[in-house]
Amino acid sequence: MTVYEGSRPGTLNDFLGAMTEDDVMPEALRRFEEMVEEAARNAEAASQSAAAAKKSETAAASSKHAAKTSETNAANSAQAAATSQTASANSATAAKKSETNAKNSETAAKTSETNAKSSQTAAKTSETNAKASETAAKNSQDAAAQSESAAAGSASAAASSATASANSQKAAKTSETNAKSSQTAAKTSETNAKASETAAKSSQDAAAESESAAAGSASAAAAFATASANSQKAAKTSETNAKASETAAANSAKASAASQTAAKASEDAAREYASQAAEPYKQVLQPLPDVWIPFNDSLDMITGFSPSYKKIVIGDDEITMPGDKVVKFKRASKATYINKSGVLTEAAIDEPRFERDGLLIEGQRTNYMLNSENPASWGRSSNMDVPETGTDSFGFTYGKFVCNDSLIGQTSAINMASIAATKSVDVSGDNKHVTTSCRFKTELQVRLRIRFDKYDGSATTFLGDAYIDTQTLEINMTGGAASRITARVRKDEATGWIFAEATIQAIDGELKIGSQIQYSPKQGGATVSGDYIYLATPQVENGPCVSSFIISGTTAATRASDIVTVPIKNNLYNLPFTVLCEVHKNWYKTPNAAPRVF
Repeated sequence: MTVYEGSRPGTLNDFLGAMTEDDVMPEALRRFEEMVEEAARNAEAASQSAAAAKKSETAAASSKHAAKTSETNAANSAQAAATSQTASANSATAAKKSETNAKNSETAAKTSETNAKSSQTAAKTSETNAKASETAAKNSQDAAAQSESAAAGSASAAASSATASANSQKAAKTSETNAKSSQTAAKTSETNAKASETAAKSSQDAAAESESAAAGSASAAAAFATASANSQKAAKTSETNAKASETAAANSAKASAASQTAAKASEDAAREYASQAAEPYKQVLQPLPDVWIPFNDSLDMITGFSPSYKKIVIGDDEITMPGDKVVKFKRASKATYINKSGVLTEAAIDEPRFERDGLLIEGQRTNYMLNSENPASWGRSSNMDVPETGTDSFGFTYGKFVCNDSLIGQTSAINMASIAATKSVDVSGDNKHVTTSCRFKTELQVRLRIRFDKYDGSATTFLGDAYIDTQTLEINMTGGAASRITARVRKDEATGWIFAEATIQAIDGELKIGSQIQYSPKQGGATVSGDYIYLATPQVENGPCVSSFIISGTTAATRASDIVTVPIKNNLYNLPFTVLCEVHKNWYKTPNAAPRVF
């Protein structure tokens, strides 16, 4: 048979419990998948980090190269400024000589005046060129500042600085040429000195102006030198920043490598954890058993062989069909059971009973409590009234037992249900246990008492009692046989009924044991007008535990044993083999020396 995954609820595959991927994937495996995904994400992030680090390293190298170029250009600019400063100093010296020679040029004043005007013009040009040199130096200083702010733009700034330095060098050269022209003019002035008496004063003034212009040129050259030094410092700072960027790139590369190592370690740890987590579940998918019987709501087998018959209802017709996967079931009597809705239900002869825990299998039992469907005939005392009887929504036939006013103030217990001494349970043979059970409920705090006594054929003797508080459900045993009595109680929240049972074990010399279910006032109290208890399903049976309720009439009723048979043929070949089954039992004392379910 093929079982498909993803079956809809209510289909056969869903009933068969077809396993899905979620069923065989425990939480540990789901966590492993999540850890593997996280490890993959870490590895990808590490790869991206490594790539970014490589780019950063390349950029740092470029920045370092640009800074080096800027440093070289700055050095060249400084050298050009020094050359310009020397030329300016020479120009000043020449101007001084021109002033000295001017005093001797009285005879050539006119010519000297003309030449002095030329010298003045040349000096003016020198001053203009010096200012241009100062402006170029300022531009070089700004370019150096830009180089300090961003290493990435250092190359461009260095190029600008180189251009400015070249312009400054040209300006210095022009100044030097003009100074030489001035010197030549001074020589000519010396030759014509005798002709320039009248123009000596003018020549002297022009020489003074030339000296002033030369001094300005020297100052501009010094400023340019300072700017060049600042540019060199900026280039040095840019180089330092480039080295820091290179170091950061190296650290980033190291961090990336560490991240990759950590990701690899995380992935290895995840795989190891998954291996350890999966170990206990490697046998989740067990092979299909040779014989598989759910016993959930039918006798059908999923696997195995058992030729039998099953009833199928088609419309209003019930048809018996043969099959080879139907477990054989027999019971020679009717029986009752509590179905999965909590309702007391009667099953026909050979009809299996399926309760909440599965297929109900019981041995033969007899209920000695008579007239189970007539509460007024359960053997009550004459001063116990039954004003109300009926069957509730769960199928339980009940009676409301109310103490009449004649019992007000008394402290003894009163019968609600009992069996006659002559109809007691025979314990002289192999059976040595008697169990009494019932269902009850009340809103009052009184007590329900289950009493046991023995009958020797002529007289009845008290053995022991089991008292049950109707509110606290506390149980107390009294009497000489108290040590041989076991009792338990439980409340069914769905129906509201409280189920009570008590079992006594007989000893040698006891022939018959009878039992009564009684009302009793609360401990230390007395009967109050209107005290009542609702009672249902009273039963006294031969056995060490309670069994399903047996409907009785005017005589004791017996329920036959349930017999379930699975053939060995075509199911079990030879030893060894394994049997696995889930069993729920309701007894504490074994019913025989070797109880078994298989």
